[in-house]
Amino acid sequence: MSEQATSPDPSGTDPSRTDTVEMTTADQVAQYLIEDQMADLTDAIREAVQNGVDSPGSSRVLVSVTPHRTVVCDDGAGVDLGTEQGTRDLSVLGAGTKTRADDTTLGEWGIGTGAIIAKGAVRLWSGQHALCFDYQDRREAEPFGTVSGREGVVLATDHAFDGVCVRIDHYETEVPDPDSYRWQRIYERLHERFGYLTFQTDVDVVVNGESVDRGHPFDAVANSRVAVTRETADAYLALEHAPEQGLDIYSNGLYVMTDHDAGVGGGIVSKGNLTLNFARTAVQSGCERWGRIQDTLADARIELYDQLSDTALDGQTRAMMAELMTTDQTLRERWRDRDLFQLATETPVSLAQVQTVPQIGVQEGASHGADALVERGTIILDTTDPATKQLVQAADTPETDVTLPDTFDVATRAQQVGVWQGYSQLADTELTTRQARYLLFARALADAIGIDRSIAWGEATADAWTDGRTQIVVTDSAVTSSKRVVWSHDIFLTLCHEAAHDRSDKNRTAHGRRFESRFRELVEDPEVRAAYTELVTAIHERGFTQVFADRGVSIG
Repeated sequence: MSEQATSPDPSGTDPSRTDTVEMTTADQVAQYLIEDQMADLTDAIREAVQNGVDSPGSSRVLVSVTPHRTVVCDDGAGVDLGTEQGTRDLSVLGAGTKTRADDTTLGEWGIGTGAIIAKGAVRLWSGQHALCFDYQDRREAEPFGTVSGREGVVLATDHAFDGVCVRIDHYETEVPDPDSYRWQRIYERLHERFGYLTFQTDVDVVVNGESVDRGHPFDAVANSRVAVTRETADAYLALEHAPEQGLDIYSNGLYVMTDHDAGVGGGIVSKGNLTLNFARTAVQSGCERWGRIQDTLADARIELYDQLSDTALDGQTRAMMAELMTTDQTLRERWRDRDLFQLATETPVSLAQVQTVPQIGVQEGASHGADALVERGTIILDTTDPATKQLVQAADTPETDVTLPDTFDVATRAQQVGVWQGYSQLADTELTTRQARYLLFARALADAIGIDRSIAWGEATADAWTDGRTQIVVTDSAVTSSKRVVWSHDIFLTLCHEAAHDRSDKNRTAHGRRFESRFRELVEDPEVRAAYTELVTAIHERGFTQVFADRGVSIG
């Protein structure tokens, strides 16, 4: 590749060759589709890189991207723009030589140039000619002054370029502001898009001086605690337990999309092209290669799930496993003893445990009555949990053979066993002297340890409840002793407990891992404990009345 590739300027002209190329009406329709579906600069760069990789004899594609300009150069055989056919291949949409059935090339539609010219004033330089476009008619300087819209012009150059060099002088309206944070994301996306092109094609792709080659697809999960790798005639599959990150799909080494519903993380790199949509952002239905890959993915995903401990399962993984086992008898037996479902208290439970009892409760969300029943050993499933909802729905669907015990009404059962589900907040003026003292202490303590919620007193079987945002209501149940050293600590733990809830626990008193983590952090915080100790010490030394007055807390 000649040195001019880093900053080409094919502005020299030769009066012996100046042609104008105009796109057809059909091309215009395709161009509109490009504008709608390929709106990102990275799409245009992808097209230029694809063409460079597909160029016969190409071994390297250099990409330089700045807020003002993009340059993509390859060292392949180039295109003879001095001929009508060569000009047509790079200017008329759909006129290229690539076909969708050709696995030796990345391009499929012959629309690469259309995506490129939508993003700026473009010069495509190969050999001793340059093909120039100014799609939005923004440039007045030559050679763009004589072209506009969907017309292109071929110019003879003073010297030759070996290969093809594409230069895009960005339209300001088509790219982020030069100082925008989005540019860093564009650079990252380009590295992602071309990560496995070198692995698949042996063509080195360099973006802003850095090779984007990620090596073998299996390398991506080499350090994962739980991973499964498969190589088939159709693809490389490298799966890991990271469903929140999604599964990256690469067609012949070129990034297509991330599947966030796959239930696993990692990546798939196909051997040969997948059948993609027009914008190349999704795999089309009916793609036979993708169908075979999906079958392999299904088996590999099950193998991955088998390696995971129940405590390592997140909600998305449990939901995927529930979907699989409710539709597959073999998997239902295989995972019957795994804790995939959730009780009203957010406690995990297995299908085997559910099926061993004569009756169960089912409700959307939890309640104090449900919590109390679960604490007494009753099975009450919470259908706000996606995995649990799938299980219940499968049992209600005649087409499946999933069976669950008979159900009972949770509220009725709670009343039968004497679990009161009422909550009543008391006015400050209704409180006894003892309750008023507890409340003043709770208000002073909440202020001292930074709990930004109003504190009130009430009646319920629960020690307290909260709306998760603005209020905490404490009850007599929170206080276990009349001794000050005991009840003050009771109220301290109760406030920390309720502050750890970030949603209402009047109807949902569940205590999952997220709650437990927040509760421990608050109780064990040295500053929180110091503030609590300081308040208790001050009361011991100066009395309740003086301390409450000093801290500005009162009964309303």
